[in-house]
Amino acid sequence: MFLNPIIKIKKEKTKILPWHIYIDKSLSLNYYKQPSYTSYVKSISNFIDRLKKKKIDFEMYSFGSQLNTLDDITQIKTDANSTNIGLVFDNLNAGYEKNIAGAVIFTDGQVNQGPLLNKFSSYDESPIHIIGIGDTIPMLDVSIHSVDIPPITVKGKEVNIEATITSVGNLKERVNVTLFDDNNKLIGSKIIKITGKESQENVRFQIKPNRIGENSYLIKCSALSDEINIQNNQQKIVMHVMKDQYNIALITGAPNYNTRLLKEHLSRTKNNRIDHFVYKKDQFTPPMKVFWEKKYEVIIFDNNPVRNNYEKWNSLLRIFTKKLISHNSSLLIIPGPEITINSINKYLRIIDTESEEIMSKNKGEYKWRFTSQWSNNFSFNDSKFVNNDFESLPPQIPAFQLVKSDNEARNNFAEYKQMNKPNPLLILGEKKSIRYGIWNSVNLASLKYKLLDTKNSFVIDNTLNRIFSWLMKKSGSQEYVFRSDKNYYQQGQEVLLSGRSLNYNEDVIHEGTVELFYKDKLIGSKPLFLDINK
Repeated sequence: MFLNPIIKIKKEKTKILPWHIYIDKSLSLNYYKQPSYTSYVKSISNFIDRLKKKKIDFEMYSFGSQLNTLDDITQIKTDANSTNIGLVFDNLNAGYEKNIAGAVIFTDGQVNQGPLLNKFSSYDESPIHIIGIGDTIPMLDVSIHSVDIPPITVKGKEVNIEATITSVGNLKERVNVTLFDDNNKLIGSKIIKITGKESQENVRFQIKPNRIGENSYLIKCSALSDEINIQNNQQKIVMHVMKDQYNIALITGAPNYNTRLLKEHLSRTKNNRIDHFVYKKDQFTPPMKVFWEKKYEVIIFDNNPVRNNYEKWNSLLRIFTKKLISHNSSLLIIPGPEITINSINKYLRIIDTESEEIMSKNKGEYKWRFTSQWSNNFSFNDSKFVNNDFESLPPQIPAFQLVKSDNEARNNFAEYKQMNKPNPLLILGEKKSIRYGIWNSVNLASLKYKLLDTKNSFVIDNTLNRIFSWLMKKSGSQEYVFRSDKNYYQQGQEVLLSGRSLNYNEDVIHEGTVELFYKDKLIGSKPLFLDINK
């Protein structure tokens, strides 16, 4: 009988698993009466010393809007603008394969960034112990929840500002809500009763802005006696104020197809006042005396000067230039079939531009395109513009060859294709305080009529809107103005955007894109579409 011995060897190895210690450094820790910053740091320091005495292995981290390793607890600063508990769990998951013993989290639980807490309710990879920081008594807080104000209005029109005040805690108080302008001048003040428990009260102010441009206001709510966080007791709001009337001079040397297009387009904007001067029988109707005496935001040369009146306009060049400068008017030149090089060049030189005749063999229609300058300067995200190559746009007939200037690349917003020499179609620029534009074709109106009932029917109106808004200095190169309902948001809160056309008409934006940035870095974007059923 053979012996078949079986030998079993058992070995045991003990491995010390490290604990992860996560310490909240968010700004909200400063809002409690207890513990103070010193007590907070000292208590955790004592805890760390006890771990060291028991020779417990651990790794220490601080977290707020970011998670960082922490070597010395006394160096922690409670100044993080947000609390992202998701960073803690990301770190735990990354270290799970390293066999972490567990985690201890010191936090006040005021999470306002990252995933919602319920996402981690089933987490069971490692034991977690949470030590709460802060008062057991509900914190008292009054804040400006949101402010509703039109993003744009006209000078002298009454505007309502409606603010919603939220209060938290067990309280019944009277607080003062005040409104200041950007010169810190008190505009209005109202006293309201608040009852806490996340109740809301509405306050309304009525103002009548009289300053053109961007107007800033500050709405404040008085602080409670036991309130620690007073940063949310005020909110800055901005409203763009336009002129109640924009004066436009349309000077037509000889009526043409462009004349009707320009006049109808400008008339659709409610606060445009158009003076139309038409040259007939060796004189303008109405008389040009009105033109020389009145201040205009925009002066449009429509097929002017022409053969029959260019000598008169040559003699008026100096006076006209002085009027442009003294009245800070913008100039738009749209040539027509009757215009001549001699008649227009003197006025082109005002804006450092000059033209030449196009050789007979090169005259005719040419395809054209918008340049990168158009998309860079008129950056409203209209997908119809962005996603369209415009190959189907009707060609244009150049009025003349614009001579290359030093700033051509900067000012060229549209250009002809396949011409022997580069030739801009649309030039926009600014010389000192004078803004100017040139549409270098004799058949602008053809874009309107040839594109009717096509996918590009919007092009001419959208293009003219952008050009005139810029010439009138309404708001840089923007066509629309938007604002949000508040300056800050908690996690999960809905963001409300409101906006309207700078032309102060009833234009509807059917689609667009909202982009979210953090420290000039794009975080994400979301397309928006108009739902007429909402």
